[in-house]
Amino acid sequence: MAHASLQLLIELTDRAREAAASALAQSRRTEQQMAEQLRLLDQYEAEYRQSLQRELVGAGMSPSTLANYRGFLKSLEGAIERAQTSLARHRTQLAQHQDAWRQQWRKVNALETLLARRMEQERLIAGRADQRRTDELAGQARRTSFISGF
Repeated sequence: MAHASLQLLIELTDRAREAAASALAQSRRTEQQMAEQLRLLDQYEAEYRQSLQRELVGAGMSPSTLANYRGFLKSLEGAIERAQTSLARHRTQLAQHQDAWRQQWRKVNALETLLARRMEQERLIAGRADQRRTDELAGQARRTSFISGF
């Protein structure tokens, strides 16, 4: 494969790596937002439970108010469960994005290594050819000087 073709392949693979890195970064931001949302829901639930506890210990409350509190807490627990499920699902996607980025990184690295090896190989071959030409010229010069010495 010519250097230009290999270089083009490296550029295309590098673009794929950049796209995978971008997707990974977006996925990480989304995960942070989802984790923060879950943290806020948990905090809100804890505060609401404390409020309920204070109301019960204090003056007490009517059965309908207690039912409203419990109904709201149940819906809040459902929202927390859904947020936990979504976060777990998203973390699986995040791991997949991370794997895709690593795979693209490895491809670019392998192609760059291949190009570097080929260039080094060509440099060595060219050096050997130069050495042969130099040796031939030196040999001719010796023969010429030997012949002219007679």
